[in-house]
Amino acid sequence: MKRKKIQRHCQICGNYVKPMNYSKHMLNVHGMKVDKGSSQNKIAIAAIVLIAVIGLGLGFSSIFKTTNTNPELQSSPNPELSSNENVGNSVRISLSEIGTSANWYTYNSNGVKVKYFSVIGSDDKYHLATDACDVCYGNKLGYKQMENVMSCNNCGRQFAINSIGTENLAGGCWPSYIPMKIDGNYLVVENSALDGKRFMFE
Repeated sequence: MKRKKIQRHCQICGNYVKPMNYSKHMLNVHGMKVDKGSSQNKIAIAAIVLIAVIGLGLGFSSIFKTTNTNPELQSSPNPELSSNENVGNSVRISLSEIGTSANWYTYNSNGVKVKYFSVIGSDDKYHLATDACDVCYGNKLGYKQMENVMSCNNCGRQFAINSIGTENLAGGCWPSYIPMKIDGNYLVVENSALDGKRFMFE
């Protein structure tokens, strides 16, 4: 504490220097000539400090604004879900957004969110099913994709993507079938078919 009392504080860089070296410090470090007790120099120093503070404030403001308005940094409300369009009595999914990585969708059936997925198999065909198993649906864990298969998150059984999209003829665990059709550039699912899966998500 004694050291700071006998040294002079530089208002620009914050360093403490001996009073006898203060003028040299201001000249050599900041390029300013300072005479002891000069009110003009004190005003000049205060002005430089003020400008520096304002500049820093504007810089932080610009960075903060960029961070919050950059669309790449905005998080989706539910990044695992893709878009679909409800038209009349059916849901239409653009074929251009369906690929070899499964997309998940939701359909609002009287307040209950029915989840389903679509994906292109190695057979180059579109496959669609409920994100629930005919047996395991009560656990509401759905499926995950593991390369060319869909795996039940509850029991671990795996199903080749190329086989998905058919009725469950063998019984047991199976991605629950939803009928669909291709209409031009869209995959179309009737609302009634999705409403029929509501019980799996209640």
